[in-house]
Amino acid sequence: MAFISDESSQKLMAKHSSIEKLFEEFFFMAKSHDFASSTPWQPPTDVYETEKNIIVKMAVSGLKPEDVSVLFSDHILTVSGRRGDASTHQKVCFYQVEIRYGYFERKIKIPKQVDGNNIHATYENGLIVITIPKSEKAFNSTISIKITY
Repeated sequence: MAFISDESSQKLMAKHSSIEKLFEEFFFMAKSHDFASSTPWQPPTDVYETEKNIIVKMAVSGLKPEDVSVLFSDHILTVSGRRGDASTHQKVCFYQVEIRYGYFERKIKIPKQVDGNNIHATYENGLIVITIPKSEKAFNSTISIKITY
């Protein structure tokens, strides 16, 4: 019976973890940068709660507020829009592609009762911040929220 020391075991696990990470990165890159895909991309988003509000912060750099739609309906906040590539350069070869273009959409379930009439959204420095006031009463309408800046 072979004996494997804790140090040997840790080295083996580290190598396994490195190989696993390499495969994950490979498949993530292949999936997330499929230029022919019609699947919307999703901007990085933070959602958190304060004493009085639920805050949704979304990174959408390179967009104007009029390029983004914000809707609230039936406890679902939907933020969508389109980022076009305004580059005038002819692209011969890509060395790195991380910026997503095209249609995006995020649907976020808001698990609390909210005051839908007082939801507001602001845009500054590439971030949309949506402030959703909490409420005791249910809100059952669909509203479009205008983004200010």
